[in-house]
Amino acid sequence: MTTSPSASSRSKPDIEARVLQYGLEQPTLGQFSVAQALQAEGLKVSASTVRNIWKRHGLETSYLRLLAKSKGSEGGGKAELNQDELSQLKRERRNRRLAAKAKGQDEAVSALRREEVLLAAARIFAAKGYAETSLREVAAATGIQPASLYYHFASKEDLFATVHHLGISRVNDALDATIASYEDPWKRLEEACATALKFQLNPSELAVVVRVDPGIRYPARLQRRIDADRASYEDRFRLLIDGLPLHAKADRTLLRLTLLGALNWTRVWYRPSGPLSAEEIGRQLIRIVFGYGFQRVR
Repeated sequence: MTTSPSASSRSKPDIEARVLQYGLEQPTLGQFSVAQALQAEGLKVSASTVRNIWKRHGLETSYLRLLAKSKGSEGGGKAELNQDELSQLKRERRNRRLAAKAKGQDEAVSALRREEVLLAAARIFAAKGYAETSLREVAAATGIQPASLYYHFASKEDLFATVHHLGISRVNDALDATIASYEDPWKRLEEACATALKFQLNPSELAVVVRVDPGIRYPARLQRRIDADRASYEDRFRLLIDGLPLHAKADRTLLRLTLLGALNWTRVWYRPSGPLSAEEIGRQLIRIVFGYGFQRVR
């Protein structure tokens, strides 16, 4: 595949044509791989842009791109699939047949399998990250056909969002139980931080998946779902800080952001062998952040 010397000056139509060219010539490459390849050519293209272009042209899945390549472009003859592409197309067709059959599964059994799949997916996402994980790996880890996975989740994006939501829901449930156990607003906040850190510093796969990493951006639609989950978690701390009897000049928004930043950063330096437990570190953060510099109103 060749590129002109003036790649960096390409117009949007040129970039779209290049993205489509990749989709039709190398249909098994995903949006992240294509974006990286085009960035190496000097084109400013994100993975979400690649996906959006493919989606507008009905090429958003590898199956659709393989079909398009096998049928050839509009003005050309039938393109020839290589052996690996032909094998994958056959597998995809078989998987779709199996997915149709999977819809007849008993719902009770399906619910159990769904939980098993989510935990297996959390383990793989935590170990390899979103970009490097495939639905095929998750299916293999749970001993089911990839097509059966599509019965529960429409895409890898949907699976990751569901795993992330499960993790956030668990920490939110724990926070709600903690908050309900205390009346004093300072004690509520201290124990909420203790609960949050106990979850965040836990080596469980769900805790790893929901950790905040500012260096990672997901496809736009997935990022919106993740942001909504994070907002539900952060809103609990907003309400806790709003309930504190602070000095009139205290900026509650700044305090909340400072506290959340401190909680998120703890995992970078925390060592389980240290003198303080995760819960005690959470309590100490409140005493450090709020105990000095801002007068409590009594």
